Amino acid sequence: MNWLIGNKSKSTAQSQTNLQAHRTKQIDSLKKANLNPIEIIPNTEYRVTFRCGNNNITLVITLPPQFPQDPPTITVEPLVNHTWVDTQGKLIGCPSLSSFTMHSSLGQITQSIIEEFRRSPPSLVSQGFNPGAPIQYPHTGLQPGAQGGAPGYPMYGGYNPYTSPSLPPQTVTTPTVPSSSSGPSVNIKHLPPQTVTTPTVPSSSSGPSVPDDELRVPDVFAAFPELKTKSLTELNGLLNEEDKILEMIQKMSEVSKMKEDREKLSNECIELAKENLSKKPKIQQMRQWVGEKNQLFEKSREEFERDQEKLMSLSDTFHPTNIQTNMKVALMEAEEESEKVVDEFLNKKMEIDEFTQKFLQIRMQSHCRRAKEEKLNQLIHQNRF
Repeated sequence: MNWLIGNKSKSTAQSQTNLQAHRTKQIDSLKKANLNPIEIIPNTEYRVTFRCGNNNITLVITLPPQFPQDPPTITVEPLVNHTWVDTQGKLIGCPSLSSFTMHSSLGQITQSIIEEFRRSPPSLVSQGFNPGAPIQYPHTGLQPGAQGGAPGYPMYGGYNPYTSPSLPPQTVTTPTVPSSSSGPSVNIKHLPPQTVTTPTVPSSSSGPSVPDDELRVPDVFAAFPELKTKSLTELNGLLNEEDKILEMIQKMSEVSKMKEDREKLSNECIELAKENLSKKPKIQQMRQWVGEKNQLFEKSREEFERDQEKLMSLSDTFHPTNIQTNMKVALMEAEEESEKVVDEFLNKKMEIDEFTQKFLQIRMQSHCRRAKEEKLNQLIHQNRF
């Protein structure tokens, strides 16, 4: 009776070995399909990344413990909209995956999924974005098309170039010259004023308003009082003398103020450049410090990767399913050893006292291993390892 149980355990271990061989064959088919899979967990999880349109899509392939008896699980990252993919990113519509058997090819199934995605590119599922919300411009706080502006264009500084600005009249005195062949002198200050309309910028609470003085047409006679006493002939002659015009402009208070501001800004730039140059040694020192920290980080990362690989290897070695497989192998060896002792006794190569001692010891060890294997199998099914 015990020999029958031993033969049954031997066939079970052989089945486990065949299952592992089929598993390795399926993983090799994935690697031979030129998909460049990345092994995350040895013999359990793989990632295949490919280009689809303007996006990078990753297939996460998870192999269950009883693979390939049980089909693999394939999920898509990031989440996409496609007829083959459910709301959780799991592939459910692939025919070859739904009808997966031990004789299927995992590499061909993955290749067919990639071809389907490239033939019908999926769209990414947007997360954390409300397409109906208005767009805020960070510098102005305005929305497109606000205050009568053109759609999609913001307004800066309270001024919208896409609306018709109000044109309030402003009065500027300009000379009117009567037709005369002799060209008499005319006193300009006694001429009636004419109206010139200039645009004013509407005020806006969302941005700084432009002062009206900066957009108003300047009073020429206030800026150049000497023009009031000149005749028309002198004015016409002045148009051809650029040097005198430039000299008059240089004497303007606004131009003088502009020169002072430019000189002030130039000095500030020089001081700022000197301050930046004074910080150069400190920046170089900090750059060296960052380089040392980066080297330390690279060293720590390499150590972490080595430890992680060691951890994954040990985790795979001490996994309950692997322990169960080793226990079955040990049980089979004990059964074979007991059969060998029986054969030696039947062939009269061993005395009865020696046979009794060895046989009882081997059978006791075999029964202990069988009890441990059954208890471990029960724990695996309860905890679903």
